[in-house]
Amino acid sequence: MTKVGKMIAEQLHAKIRSCIQVLQRHTDRVWFPPLIGLLAAIDNLVVVIPNDGILISSSMLFPKRWFVFALSITIGSTLGALGLAALVELQGLPRILELYPGLSETKSWALSMEFFEKYGLLLVFAVALTPLMQQPAVILASLANTPLIELATVIFIGRFIKYLIMAYLGSHAPKMLMKMWGLKSELKDVGIKLK
Repeated sequence: MTKVGKMIAEQLHAKIRSCIQVLQRHTDRVWFPPLIGLLAAIDNLVVVIPNDGILISSSMLFPKRWFVFALSITIGSTLGALGLAALVELQGLPRILELYPGLSETKSWALSMEFFEKYGLLLVFAVALTPLMQQPAVILASLANTPLIELATVIFIGRFIKYLIMAYLGSHAPKMLMKMWGLKSELKDVGIKLK
């Protein structure tokens, strides 16, 4: 990455951190869970919202609502993935690659293609359980004409397990989060520093 690219990325992360800090002041509000669900849905299209970090920090700040936070982000992430899948079906791969420049050159894309050919929806489930970017797996599943209900079910179950664990740990045992693979940058993006 160039110096300019690094500077832009740092500025973007700083802006995201400041927005999340403002947002976190409202974790006790009734509108907060639907809002973080909406952010999770939008993340499927813009790929910059640190959903894992938002979920964990929200659960740390308001532990009594950890389950509601996990469910909201799961529903939002599933709906966003379905929106992306529908967009792929309607617009086709060339249009998607215009929306996500460079996606087809990423390591996630190459791995997703290879594993999707072998494992199909099992790959989508595995990706839903992990902090990996789910967009390549969703796009490939859509291109393979996977029925949306099957795709939604697999994503919902995988994300629900993932987010339940994260929210529970955020509310009950935050120090264990540092041992989970792939979370350090998400936690940093929302301003959490665990030792």
